[in-house]
Amino acid sequence: MRKRIDRFIEDALGEFTRWYVDSAWLGKERDCVNMFAMNFLAKAVKPGAAISELGQIRIESPVPQPKGFAKITAAKDLVIWGNSFETAWDEEWNASHYPKAVLEWKIKRSGRRPDHFHRHDISWLSGFTSDYQNTFGYLIRVYDGPQGRAVDWAKVRGGAINGTNRRS
Repeated sequence: MRKRIDRFIEDALGEFTRWYVDSAWLGKERDCVNMFAMNFLAKAVKPGAAISELGQIRIESPVPQPKGFAKITAAKDLVIWGNSFETAWDEEWNASHYPKAVLEWKIKRSGRRPDHFHRHDISWLSGFTSDYQNTFGYLIRVYDGPQGRAVDWAKVRGGAINGTNRRS
């Protein structure tokens, strides 16, 4: 059983990618997030695994903002918490708890295949993983346009991108 959460997520991303690239399924960004969470990530959840409870997986979950952002929290596409009942909030309603992982998605359905990740997402995840050293993030881009279908992702840890996976 895999205990490392990053490998758990990357295995699910690999399965999602193979399925997506070979399918004729149509969906926008939120559809992709939901499809990934419920059909690829959730199916590997079991006691003793890196994600052991379905409640750890949250869509549009609020998390604390990194330094330099105006609002106290931001709702992120897909968030993995340490347990089913964990949230950003403490007993005084301060955003003081952070998750294990944050996944930010973008989809492009026209024009050329993108060769870079969204600047705001890079900046936000770099700041977040720098402020909260025990967490990491993924930048995920889905392309379904004239150049075919592809899913790419990059892991962000300690304020920096730690490698990119391009699959088409």
